[in-house]
Amino acid sequence: MRMDTSDILKKVRQIEIQTGKLVEETFAGEYLSAFKGQGIEFAEVREYTPGDDVRSIDWNVTARSCTPYVKKFNE
Repeated sequence: MRMDTSDILKKVRQIEIQTGKLVEETFAGEYLSAFKGQGIEFAEVREYTPGDDVRSIDWNVTARSCTPYVKKFNE
């Protein structure tokens, strides 16, 4: 059986699609970001000191104690 050029190109395209999916599934999530986040593991709540990031204030603890507290996380 002789395959013409269009049949060969169709087969090659199918192989590319199948192998592309396998590679994406295999390597999904295996990269390290260049950006550091605030972390995912909670470490402590401590009293606010000038210079701390105000976005990390724990408003629940602050409301109960009437003194600002911040949450700290470990990466």
